[in-house]
Amino acid sequence: MAGARPTRAERSARTRAELIEAAERRFFVHGYHGTSLDDIADDAGYTKGAVYSTFKSKAGLFLALFDQVMERRLEELRALLDPHPDDESRFRAIAERPVDERNTQFLLLSIEFWTHAAREPAVLEEFSARYRRFRDGLAAIGPQDSPLGSERWAIVSLALANGLALERLIDPTGVPGDLMAAVQARIARA
Repeated sequence: MAGARPTRAERSARTRAELIEAAERRFFVHGYHGTSLDDIADDAGYTKGAVYSTFKSKAGLFLALFDQVMERRLEELRALLDPHPDDESRFRAIAERPVDERNTQFLLLSIEFWTHAAREPAVLEEFSARYRRFRDGLAAIGPQDSPLGSERWAIVSLALANGLALERLIDPTGVPGDLMAAVQARIARA
């Protein structure tokens, strides 16, 4: 006997997930501007109308992907930090975390979207709200006794990680692998 037919909500959730997966693949290879909604829809096996009905716009689709990637990143960081009982070992764990090439690629994609959003106030507002949620999530799981305070620590850590990733792209051999660890150690000792 065949299984029950999926409900409308289940079909919508599946469509959403498949479109986000296709968007992630396309955006990572071609960038935000180099990817069309037609390409994403074709890759996922849907029409462009399905994209618009699910996300309203290309920016809406990117923002849904951004939410998903940032939540995954927070989950990875929680798993990294949970075994560490004190802030000093948490600083060390974060600082010694290897550079993830996918994170670097997503940073580039996010910067491309950020510059696009800068010219569209409503989109920038949406993007900023999501970025703040991620930063707040990072502050909540990060070292709680940082001399900077957890919120400022999260801002500095993101700026440092993003800046080092860009420097590494420009000059892969010129950025010492232990630089993040060294700066985080200085913050911890301050």
